[in-house]
Amino acid sequence: MATLTVILVDGAIFAAVLFLLSIGLTLIFGVLRILNIAHGSVYALGAYMASFLALRVLGVGASPYWSYAMLLAGGVIVGLIVGPVVERLFLRQVYGRPEAIQLLVTFALFLILDDLMKLIFGTQPLIVSRPYSLLGQFSLGRVT
Repeated sequence: MATLTVILVDGAIFAAVLFLLSIGLTLIFGVLRILNIAHGSVYALGAYMASFLALRVLGVGASPYWSYAMLLAGGVIVGLIVGPVVERLFLRQVYGRPEAIQLLVTFALFLILDDLMKLIFGTQPLIVSRPYSLLGQFSLGRVT
């Protein structure tokens, strides 16, 4: 029974992430009328930067609570910088063009951003576990 509960909770978390990504695709296509496949890479780049900043804050011996601020700031800063740059350099060039061109340009941007993340941050995951230990534990049935 405990395994089933863990699987259900993990499934709900994964579904929430997929929901956020699908809302992003729907919103971008609904407002801009462009198929932006690369928007997930911008999310991932923000997550990498947030983890990188949080690990640096924890590495200098600061309070783990500051890592929460770095997690938030890292994602927001990357979104505020990368979003307008992508729109001005790439997306403005494909407004009003056929969907196939939009897909090709944004998929190429996706591949570029993906390789850029591998080049900057490496292929190993960045794990920031200390801030989450500050939240404590909660029980859901027999699962803690």
